[in-house]
Amino acid sequence: MSTGARAAFAASAVAVALAVVSPDARAQANGTFYMGTYSDKILVIDEATLAVRDSIKLSIGIPTSLVLSADRKRAYVRNPRGDKVEILDLASRKSQGTFSLNSGESTVQIWGMNVDPKERFAVLFVKTYKKLMDRYEIGAPTLLRYDLAKKAVTDTIAWPNGQERENVQIIFSPAGDFMYFFTNDDVLVYDAATLKEVDKWDLAQSFYEEGMGRINAGFGSDIYEEPGFYTNLFRVSDPVNRRLLMGVARVDLAKRSVDFYTLGPSQPVSFRLAPGKRRAYGILSEVGNYQFWSFDLENRRVIGKTEFAGRSRMGLTIATSGSHLYIHTAGNTIDVYDAETFRKVRTAEYNDDMTFIALVPGPRP
Repeated sequence: MSTGARAAFAASAVAVALAVVSPDARAQANGTFYMGTYSDKILVIDEATLAVRDSIKLSIGIPTSLVLSADRKRAYVRNPRGDKVEILDLASRKSQGTFSLNSGESTVQIWGMNVDPKERFAVLFVKTYKKLMDRYEIGAPTLLRYDLAKKAVTDTIAWPNGQERENVQIIFSPAGDFMYFFTNDDVLVYDAATLKEVDKWDLAQSFYEEGMGRINAGFGSDIYEEPGFYTNLFRVSDPVNRRLLMGVARVDLAKRSVDFYTLGPSQPVSFRLAPGKRRAYGILSEVGNYQFWSFDLENRRVIGKTEFAGRSRMGLTIATSGSHLYIHTAGNTIDVYDAETFRKVRTAEYNDDMTFIALVPGPRP
């Protein structure tokens, strides 16, 4: 091979390598992944290259869940037992301390938490476990207000209508003035200062006419949604044909309005918004049948179902550029797929298995 040919070949090889590490189509990706691991640390991963840039060592042990503050500057991380929380500053990647409600023989496990947008307090859903001679005594499910500055419980929040629950979904208004308790049919509005119910929104009537049955929906947080709005799949019962229908709803908490439409018979598919909220993607995960679903939210329809080699357990995250889909959890890899063709672009491998992964859009902290 001539000198010129060897140089051309070398340049071509470098170009191919660069294309694999950082494809042009992903140049606009500007987020940061935070990946919990079984080695008591969180890996800080650059989205554009999927390279590890840093790690955050935790004092509470293995991190199993992460809750972001409203401004995405801090993260609240729980340990496997759920009895300790560590607060992280994402810019400095330093711990700002821990808290626990344990006392003596009693362990208080935090099953759920949501943080006030102004980070004055957190609402904790807890159960107390007391070790006795021959058994554990399990306390009633309880809602607590935890003052983040004082690091102390200041209030017990009464259950709506005095009815205890084994799970609860509470969402704050963008300004933190109100808390919304989601039930099967209603949204109960609580004053965040007094912790008293001040209003009630009949969510069921906003969805459909009488006779359609209960709502089956979850409205959580999404990194590409506006504060105070929640978009997700919902399922209702068709009283005429006696079948479960699936559709998309966008809830405006401030105006107490719902924009919804049905898509057809219900399928066990997940739902994740893409940047710009014009598209969404989901995964249908059944043994031997793994599919990407793509939703056109502007034209209100499903536009694609594509089979792919999935995992027995997996999560889906949409790239901040909107051009790629990330498949992760469980394991130690992130698979990258093109969002238009659903072809696999690459697989990024790490030294530790992940417990969770969260993508925070740029600018990078």
